[in-house]
Amino acid sequence: MFLLSNFVAAVAMILRILINIEIIAIIVSALLSWILPYRYHPVRAFFDGLAEFVVGPIRRFFPLRTGMFDFTPMLAVLLLIFVDRFVVESLFDLARLLR
Repeated sequence: MFLLSNFVAAVAMILRILINIEIIAIIVSALLSWILPYRYHPVRAFFDGLAEFVVGPIRRFFPLRTGMFDFTPMLAVLLLIFVDRFVVESLFDLARLLR
């Protein structure tokens, strides 16, 4: 059972790292949209591409644009925090129970 426990813990850790990377990418992308208006700059294109993975589908279903402000990145970050606290913590608890 310890192999299964370690596997579930490793999956939870990888998910947590990916969620944190995505949160950072969304925040950096939102900040760069204010600082760097040139959309095709390589740094901005990189962070926009990472952030669009989560923000894009949310933007299609919930258009939260008010004037020049787009609140979709904030909703995406809150959703990722929820997934981290609910799904990842549940996986860590499951790994602890399997030991």
